[in-house]
Amino acid sequence: MTNEKKIKTMKKFLIACLFIIPFINGCNQQTKATQRLDENLVRVGIMVTDWPKSITSNTDFIVNTKIINVGDVTLPALGKEGYLLKIGVSYHWRLMDEKVVVWDGLVTPLKHDLKKDEEQNIDIVVKTPSVPGNYILEIDLLQNSAFWFGGAGSQTARIVINVK
Repeated sequence: MTNEKKIKTMKKFLIACLFIIPFINGCNQQTKATQRLDENLVRVGIMVTDWPKSITSNTDFIVNTKIINVGDVTLPALGKEGYLLKIGVSYHWRLMDEKVVVWDGLVTPLKHDLKKDEEQNIDIVVKTPSVPGNYILEIDLLQNSAFWFGGAGSQTARIVINVK
């Protein structure tokens, strides 16, 4: 399957997760965030399981990740009012000398609430920088309009990708 087809399939899946699946009996729980989470209680483990080692500039591609909630609180899948306080997986692009070239990447939402000690496999959509070179892709979680988990002491995942 081509990268473009994977992205289209993933977008359809995300739409289904956000709008259809919550109405089917037996679905995983999706609760709304009611407030900013306590940064001292949130911790996740992030593992990248599959990614392209080399990709063209200005291209969307998929990175397969596994997110594990090792903190003391459930991470809600829905935002308070749309995207406000919504938990998502996003990324930063860094040069090899650690200089940040993209801080706020595309955001992929959680599929469902992530309870303590649970894990989710999430395929995130990533857009490459426009300038070719070797980059560090740093994957992190964030609570929209609140904080990045990495900034609160949680683990991030870092991989090197050659952008052509």
